[in-house]
Amino acid sequence: MRCFVSDGRAWLGWRTGALVLFILMFFQGRMAAQSFEWKAGASGFFDNGEYSRMVDGAPSQTMFGMRFSPEVGLKYKDFGLFVGTHLLTSFGSPKYLDKAYFTGYFQYENPKHKFLFGAFPREGLLDNYTNLYIRDSFQYFRPNMTGLFYQFTGRSQFVNVWLDWTGARSKTVREAFFVGLSGEQRVKWFFVSLLGYYYHYSHTKPVSGDGFVHDNGQGQVGIGFDFSGYARRLEVMRFSASFMLGYECKRDHVTPVSMPMGLVLDLHAQYWRVGTRTLYYYGQERYTVPTDVWSNTYWGNPMLRAKSYLQSEWYVEFFKNEFVEAKAAFVFHLQGSHLGTQQLVRLAVNLNGSIYGKRDPRSKQGRYRFNFIEADKQDASK
Repeated sequence: MRCFVSDGRAWLGWRTGALVLFILMFFQGRMAAQSFEWKAGASGFFDNGEYSRMVDGAPSQTMFGMRFSPEVGLKYKDFGLFVGTHLLTSFGSPKYLDKAYFTGYFQYENPKHKFLFGAFPREGLLDNYTNLYIRDSFQYFRPNMTGLFYQFTGRSQFVNVWLDWTGARSKTVREAFFVGLSGEQRVKWFFVSLLGYYYHYSHTKPVSGDGFVHDNGQGQVGIGFDFSGYARRLEVMRFSASFMLGYECKRDHVTPVSMPMGLVLDLHAQYWRVGTRTLYYYGQERYTVPTDVWSNTYWGNPMLRAKSYLQSEWYVEFFKNEFVEAKAAFVFHLQGSHLGTQQLVRLAVNLNGSIYGKRDPRSKQGRYRFNFIEADKQDASK
């Protein structure tokens, strides 16, 4: 009997040891597939607009500041979890730090699909939306989208849908959110594009302001051609013509709904480091439905409150690669016969763990290196 018990214990101990060994081997394989990720971004901006001669447009102002954006996270295959912040300071402000934004999101990404949920960086997600739709201050002072974003990317097309919840209902803040859709289908150099959004601007709790819910949206369908990269150093050569339709509603059962229509021409050309982005709108005036706070109700370009508007940006890119971008621009704004100007300087640095992926063969200590100038030369030679 003792021998039987002893053998049973030995057998049970062997099974337990094998199970523990299997679990350790399983998790070792899992851990090997995981990776620790970190990102550190810094963005400096100088944006000086002179619009005093414009009839209906943005107020003259200078936006000058710096944003630091660190993130850390874990990735397993196509899945990732990230947490971080955006620290924003406006130069000249008496505050040590003007604003801190929480960043935290789930990510699923592979060559065809990209899904984000949480509070995640806006940069790079809505680049096909011009500032006719989302004004410049968004990229400086609203660095995160809070909601979800999904994009499918094929060989010659892409489509994305997104939700950006910009206001949680409170005594001073109205409930507000964006819902957007955009996409493009290419056939060689020809393309058809679609983009737009709907914005809902609801009540505070309790109701305040003008006491009414506001809804508005913009959308466009266009055709064009893209010869970018067809010649050496021809970085961008793209032109499109689009039909633009708007929707503006104040739910007071008195103010009529406005649905302005217009034509948008878009030219983007860049040879080596010098380029232009010129937009022209001709059509009915937009953003005409009255509201208590215009800048909180409408997020497009206020210059579109005229029948015709020309925006022509001329820029120089001093650096542009995976890690650093430096750009200076001069912008002309022509609203009817009224002229305004804008001067821009932007510098962005984005670092992550991948810059330490290669050892410097010339270094005896085996230290890692990264040379911004050499990377910029390699990028320009492509």
